[in-house]
Amino acid sequence: MKKKIIVITMSNESGIYYKNLLFDFFGNLIEVETLSFEHGVFSYLDNADLYFIGATASDSSDFFEYVLSLVPDREKIVVSRLTFKKAVIDKLRKYPKGTKALLVNLSYNMAIETVADLHRNDITNIDFFPIGPDSEDYPDIDLAITPAESRYVPKTVKKVIDIGYRVFSVSVVVEIALKLGFQWFLKSDKYKNYINELSEDNYSIHALADETVNIENRLEILIESMDIGIIGIDADRRIFICNKSAKNMLSITKDNIIGEFLWEVNKQFHGIERWENDVDQKASKLIYINKMAISVTKAPIIWKKNFNGYFILLQKFTEEEKRQQNLRMQFYERGYRSKYTFDDIKGNCRQIVKAKAIAQKMAVTDASILLTGESGTGKELFAHSIHHASQRSSMPFVAINCAALPETLLESELFGYGEGAFTGAKKGGKMGLFEYAHKGTLFLDEIEGMSKNLQIKLLRVLQEKEIMRIGENRIIPIDVRIIAATNENIYEMVKCGKFRKDLYYRINTLPVVIPPLRERGDDIFLLAENICSQIGAEYVLSPDTKEVFRKYYWDGNVRELKNILEYLKFLDKKEILPSDLPDVMFSNSIKNENTKPCNRTDFEKIMDIYTEKAIKIMDFIRQNPGRNGRRSIYGCFKKEGISISESEIRNILSLLFEGGYINISQGRGGNCLTKMGQDILQM
Repeated sequence: MKKKIIVITMSNESGIYYKNLLFDFFGNLIEVETLSFEHGVFSYLDNADLYFIGATASDSSDFFEYVLSLVPDREKIVVSRLTFKKAVIDKLRKYPKGTKALLVNLSYNMAIETVADLHRNDITNIDFFPIGPDSEDYPDIDLAITPAESRYVPKTVKKVIDIGYRVFSVSVVVEIALKLGFQWFLKSDKYKNYINELSEDNYSIHALADETVNIENRLEILIESMDIGIIGIDADRRIFICNKSAKNMLSITKDNIIGEFLWEVNKQFHGIERWENDVDQKASKLIYINKMAISVTKAPIIWKKNFNGYFILLQKFTEEEKRQQNLRMQFYERGYRSKYTFDDIKGNCRQIVKAKAIAQKMAVTDASILLTGESGTGKELFAHSIHHASQRSSMPFVAINCAALPETLLESELFGYGEGAFTGAKKGGKMGLFEYAHKGTLFLDEIEGMSKNLQIKLLRVLQEKEIMRIGENRIIPIDVRIIAATNENIYEMVKCGKFRKDLYYRINTLPVVIPPLRERGDDIFLLAENICSQIGAEYVLSPDTKEVFRKYYWDGNVRELKNILEYLKFLDKKEILPSDLPDVMFSNSIKNENTKPCNRTDFEKIMDIYTEKAIKIMDFIRQNPGRNGRRSIYGCFKKEGISISESEIRNILSLLFEGGYINISQGRGGNCLTKMGQDILQM
């Protein structure tokens, strides 16, 4: 006899499309009736083997509730969950990043949901603007993409890409097959070919298929492989499963005990029956069997609100286990401790002293802190120091670089996962860094590299103070202080829509700005001395070498300083001269509006052109300290009838600075001569 399916949708075209999909799967084994609200409201549903409701997250909840009220047996309902074919996703990935397109669907909400599905499939190269038939305010764009709803595309659009209807997700196909009693279909080539065409990850699809087809065998294999003893008791109080671990703990020698009562197999379990007064409650107790302490947990099996039996879990409870657990915790804690204090932050310049003072005051609070500064300025050093000076210093300090891991791996590292959450998941699951950092501090370095999806999850953690492991539905309360760091202008990222505004204001409660090395003056040499002591370098820098250090841009900041000092160590010289320095230090001088990089040879050639004017400018700087800017120099030349432009003055000042003859100041102090400049004027 054919199985009857009733398909209920908002639109008639969708209903016909779903009907054809079902016939492609099951052919003449089914008969399908379609009902749609497009043809009017219906008030009665015939009996059927399956009711397929084509409702999405964006459809009207009234529609969904109304249909549910008409279905005679809700156990026969399957609700539509859709996805895309792999070919569609591959086609959309070929568009260049930044492509703009209207996303047109049956309604504005359905368009938004389609965009979300495309984003979940990593289609981020296209900027979508969702619209529906009633949308009025949308940008004038020449390209429109639609899932088989071309009729609603605005007439002004020049190019329309119809990606076709979304198709059933693998979970929907499996659910339909099982509810119709067509388990054989899940082993067919037609099913395998279909899931191979989907954009969903194949490994998860095959895992789902295996679990649905072989659920009983897989359950038995899993139970037998566990060290924990497991006994399954049905609603009639008879054993329906018992693994080897349980038999060993209870000294059961009988091969087959299925169907027997537990207390008849082992009289020590007669008292467990007293737990049945609270069949819907999980309970645990400690008992002794053969002088061995065993933790016994009874977990009820509730199905459709009815008691269907319970599992008994048996686990050895020994002092050795407690000792090993303590050792594990000590192992974890050793790796999650702050390594630095504020004493390790060296420097006397005004900016670094100010940053340290602010950070020390913030350390005593529990508010979130955002550290900003270029790469290599010491943001992690500040994070360690803040934690060490806080009331949480005795608890874990956990650090992770958000830009160093792909989204899925970063999510599992932060939140942890339950057993079986995905292929390759560890037995027993894994704690996430939020749990390890409980009562302590979590340092999120390069937070700007966190995906939008994880930004939303982090915001929820900050708001609710709780997390949920991947693949579990258990809420875990956490108490974690967040320190975030970025080497980008994160506020500009907020304005561009690349970083969530609400999260930005959550983590930026207490901002700390760490200055770049080039703005720290003679702190360079204080840091250099400290680094040389750490790496065992015993050379000194000549005065001319120090001058090069002062003028160098230090793009990599303290990290780059350490690299260069280590390089100089291997030269095995007592005094480091400018000629010993890497070439990069002469091609990357300080960049400001007055300067441009040039090497020594270029400087000598160009100075030949400006010699007379350069000498006059240097003399003017010497005679007019504090008032020797470009405009003052220009006025002096004009007064003396010497032809020169402000642009020419700027170039000469730049060359004098790069040659080491003057120091340029942006403040009131003006420009000043170096010793080399003074020597030139005395010649």
